[in-house]
Amino acid sequence: MRDEQPNVARMWDYHLGGDRAGAADRRLADAVTAACPEVPRAARASRAFLGRVVRHLVDLGVRQFLDLGAGLPTDRNTHEMAGGSRVVYVDIDPLAVLHNRISVVGNPDVTVVQADVRDPELVLRHRDVRHYIDFERPVAVLALAVYHLVPDAEEPAAGTAAIYDHVAPGSYLAISHGSADQAPERAARVTDLYAANGLTLRPRSRSEITTIFDRFGLVGPGLVAADRWHPATPSPPAVPAGWYGGLGRKAGL
Repeated sequence: MRDEQPNVARMWDYHLGGDRAGAADRRLADAVTAACPEVPRAARASRAFLGRVVRHLVDLGVRQFLDLGAGLPTDRNTHEMAGGSRVVYVDIDPLAVLHNRISVVGNPDVTVVQADVRDPELVLRHRDVRHYIDFERPVAVLALAVYHLVPDAEEPAAGTAAIYDHVAPGSYLAISHGSADQAPERAARVTDLYAANGLTLRPRSRSEITTIFDRFGLVGPGLVAADRWHPATPSPPAVPAGWYGGLGRKAGL
């Protein structure tokens, strides 16, 4: 069955240079790259954005992370970059859940939950989430490369509104998201490739992505190309077409 239906988590791992993809995953991922050559670099930009966000939040004193749509583990995962923090990984994909559980065996500060990020109420009420995360204290919710897999009908902004209502003041929401702003024709080709294989892809404009933050107020530098969010060097490399990253905060502390 692995080679019959492409899997988004395995494709993303393949774009990042991983080796878990089956034949169907590789075929579709290669077709996506042919249609939009920036995709592998966008995947790396999203991963690098994760690292900068986590380090930034640790420097601010955040010690709880809820990683939504975590995908397959790779180098320098959230719990490794946020050492000493409580981390909960959430994914609906059984393979991603299995690999993440294997990667955190023996770590008492980390757990992995199989749940659908499109149902945030269920995620937030999950027994293991509530055991590891103290929602009376600030928590960082990470939603990287996940909301563009959610169609408009399922309202990502409604999900983040539920998260906002549940978390303590001083909590954060980080989002990275694919967009068609800079290359609409290439994005449309990729969207069509996903659809032809039974997969959902919904690139959004910068303004649409901004609405997903709901009442989480964007902090500097705002919603920008992922490579330009607190880059490690003064002159960041060329920006991948249509890949945004941003960090929002719930005010009150």
